[in-house]
Amino acid sequence: GMECAFRLETISTYVKQKMLEEGIPFILEERELYLPFLGVVLSNKKSEKITPQKISYLTQKMLLTILYQKITDATVTEMAKIMEVSKMSVTRCFDELDAFQLGLIEDRGKAGRYFRWRKTKRELWETVRPLLRNPVEKEFLLDCIPPWALPKSGMTAISYYSMLADKSFSTYAITKKAIRELHPERLPQVPPGEFPSAVIQVMGYECLCEGTDESVIDPLSAVLTLSEEELHDPRMEGAVNEIMGEFVDERTAGF
Repeated sequence: GMECAFRLETISTYVKQKMLEEGIPFILEERELYLPFLGVVLSNKKSEKITPQKISYLTQKMLLTILYQKITDATVTEMAKIMEVSKMSVTRCFDELDAFQLGLIEDRGKAGRYFRWRKTKRELWETVRPLLRNPVEKEFLLDCIPPWALPKSGMTAISYYSMLADKSFSTYAITKKAIRELHPERLPQVPPGEFPSAVIQVMGYECLCEGTDESVIDPLSAVLTLSEEELHDPRMEGAVNEIMGEFVDERTAGF
């Protein structure tokens, strides 16, 4: 759960540009420091504040937690308690949101910094949506059904939360910790281009939904797993609107 960075002795212009575009942290010895989750880049020539290219997974999870729990005002200490992480971790999240300059973090001097939002839940979602990432880091396309009870993910989760039918195969989520314990890479897998019997998606953060009858990832993370092509499908658009109406719209789950 800790932020990491590549430590490099040299770097080409092309690779450096790609790492900046993807928001990949790196330290170039004695010359440059790029830590997008802090919103700061330092070099031997200048120091400047920058806007990160992508949001960190922990900050993303914090924003989703704020949406689900209808949080409108919270200190670093309060958010750390809610998320069950250290205050230092939440401080980094606040730093990152500050760097994006979205007006979500308020500095109250000696009282410290607060997350503060006074508009609707839908407006908060629309404000942060461009920053949110697909939580899927990797996929295992299996030639078998997983032998473990894994949470529903992807299209299978979308089907759980809406009236849209699932694909011909089920999609499941797995955490990085569970990968080390279960080793899904040892299961039979299909070649690229062939239809799998099941798909396991490796998630960048734990997003298990609470209070549901079945084990499934949370609805907003499920929406974020969809590709641009899937989102442009009219049927999928209807399913996403159905999910937004239930979990985001003011009339059903507002602040």
